[in-house]
Amino acid sequence: MAEHKSTVQSIERAADILDFLYRKREEASIREISEETGLSGSTIHRILGTLRQRGFVYQNENSSKYWLGLKFYSYGDLVKENLPIVSMVEPIADEIAKKYRETVYMTVPSFDSPQLAQQAHILKVSHSSFILRSSPGVGSVSPCHGSATGKCLMSYYPASLIGEYSRYPLPPLTSRSVTDWENMREELRKIRQKGYAVESEEEEVGLTCVAVPIVDKNEQIVAAVSLSGPTARIFSFPINEILEDLRQMSRAVTENF
Repeated sequence: MAEHKSTVQSIERAADILDFLYRKREEASIREISEETGLSGSTIHRILGTLRQRGFVYQNENSSKYWLGLKFYSYGDLVKENLPIVSMVEPIADEIAKKYRETVYMTVPSFDSPQLAQQAHILKVSHSSFILRSSPGVGSVSPCHGSATGKCLMSYYPASLIGEYSRYPLPPLTSRSVTDWENMREELRKIRQKGYAVESEEEEVGLTCVAVPIVDKNEQIVAAVSLSGPTARIFSFPINEILEDLRQMSRAVTENF
């Protein structure tokens, strides 16, 4: 029994270290990891040694700091290729992206932060000739409150969860971002009622996004899908037509959940 507990504890500690490196988004020293995780330097050194041997972390020879290893890239590609929800919608997403010559995203809730609602990007299909300043890639995590997909996700969150997030401020992403929780709650209520969200330049100046939620048969949120592009181009298309195309993706998932 003692051995079993020790093994589980070792895995938990390794996971804590990897989670910290992922959240930090850059190399970290043993001291920084220790301050964040509460683990001793000797424990961290042993765990990192094993992770490095297996390719899960690497150590910069110049700074002696650690970062996630290349093995995660191969794991990430494999997971992306085999996520059932992605395979359900990717052909439709490609058709939509080609039709509008813009970018289609799919995001899912990410609960890494207790202070800020976030979303993870699990699909990106682009046929756009326009280069945006910040174009999130597959695997990236971004705030929910500035995007149409994120607001679709939040509109299905329970009041208790929104209450927890509302204890903290909503950081402005552009001058048009909603930063007041009272206004955000009202917007989420309307999105839930209408079944879609439109966000114009709240996350990035010059960018507009139209999104719909994907829910299961119990009306629980699964993901959100969107069409994103330059504001003038998105508003040149009939919004109802965009929504119907996106709802094709939504139905492809809902019918299988």
